[in-house]
Amino acid sequence: MGVNFSVFEIGRRALRAGQLGVSVTSNNIANVNTPGYSRQTVQLSAAHHDPANGRLVGTGVNVDGVKSIRDQFIATRLQTETAINGRLSAQRDTLTPVETAFNELDGSGGINAAVKSFFGAFRDLEANPASTALRTSVVERGNVLASAFHSTRDRLVEIRNDADQNLRAELNNTNELSIKIAELNRKIRLTENSGANAADLVDQRAVALQQIAELTGARTTTNDDNTVTVTLGNGQALVYGDQAATLTAEDTPPDGLATIKLDGQATTINDGKLRGIQDAVNDISGYLQSLDDLASSVAGRVNTLHAAGVDLDNNAGGAFFVSSNGGAITAETFDVSAALNADSRQVVATASGAGGGDGSVARSIANLLSDKTSVAGTRTGSFTDIYGSIVAEAGQAVKTAEDELTTQSAILAQTQAQRDSISGVSLDEEAINLLQYQKAYEAAARFLKVADEMTQTILQLGQ
Repeated sequence: MGVNFSVFEIGRRALRAGQLGVSVTSNNIANVNTPGYSRQTVQLSAAHHDPANGRLVGTGVNVDGVKSIRDQFIATRLQTETAINGRLSAQRDTLTPVETAFNELDGSGGINAAVKSFFGAFRDLEANPASTALRTSVVERGNVLASAFHSTRDRLVEIRNDADQNLRAELNNTNELSIKIAELNRKIRLTENSGANAADLVDQRAVALQQIAELTGARTTTNDDNTVTVTLGNGQALVYGDQAATLTAEDTPPDGLATIKLDGQATTINDGKLRGIQDAVNDISGYLQSLDDLASSVAGRVNTLHAAGVDLDNNAGGAFFVSSNGGAITAETFDVSAALNADSRQVVATASGAGGGDGSVARSIANLLSDKTSVAGTRTGSFTDIYGSIVAEAGQAVKTAEDELTTQSAILAQTQAQRDSISGVSLDEEAINLLQYQKAYEAAARFLKVADEMTQTILQLGQ
């Protein structure tokens, strides 16, 4: 009777498979909280038997490798939902301060109160058109209105500039991620070409890809060599193989706001935080234009009526509001004329030739407050209605972003849960696997001990 040493090979393979299974399971447990980690499994297959050589049973187990569990469809969807979530959160966060900038939350300050106070001063002057004190009050309230326009516009410009700086910072973050992904592409290709396992590098790249999707809404395509190509909304490659392009911010007249370019060429960002910031900046620019239109309309209508009458000394009236820089009147340049500030007697309340007791001009100016025919840019209505529509539009933009973000956050959480159910580590499942591999290893060791004893018996019989 000969000694069959093939059983020792079977036992050796079984021990190796069990030991590797314990190692992989231990690695999964250790990385249960590692962001982006995909659980790994040992790939086993039965070693074939060869009947031609008299082998009626197999030769044990083959270890084919270690595989990370991933679902490319879920990964792509997760990037898409993350990009949408990034856009909405950036838009909401950027626009939230705008409501405060208008200072209309409690109705005690801001442009709305200043407009009512200014035209109310003319209503008071209508009742006593010969009063010097009431004329001084009109000028003072005109200056308060000018200050309200200035301060509100300054706050909006400050918010917009902060958003622009945030955009530039996020561009730097995007470029750093692009370089990281390109470097990981290189390492993954070299590692897999050498026959080693690049699963951990692929997981690191997946995290970086999700982060860059959150910033730019970029899409990912996997190449034949397991590297990825990252493209922006218009198809331009941000990362190709181990090459990374560079996003830059170019100052754009007249406000010096950033225009995004890719390696010096115009590009389009369709989603992500960058798109959300750009959309918010455009919204704020729209509010600034509406504010300028309102200031111009108020000044124009008041000036037309004011110039049609005479002042306290029976002199022809002039412009009540002027531009501080000599150009067009905007919320930035809106000011009371220097002549009125120097001498409030020049405030007009009386129509030409109507006599000292007439307050018809003051009445006409006061009536502008409720006049529904005023036009400011594309808006029509009373001055308070027009301003109210600007404030309401800003508030609605924030609410819309918040509502959409709430829904999107739920979608993103659901998608993340789907990813975790497939690729995430379950401690309960790993505990079962650990016990299974442990028992298999112990059984293989016991089997080798039995095989050794049988071999020793056979050898003793041959002596």
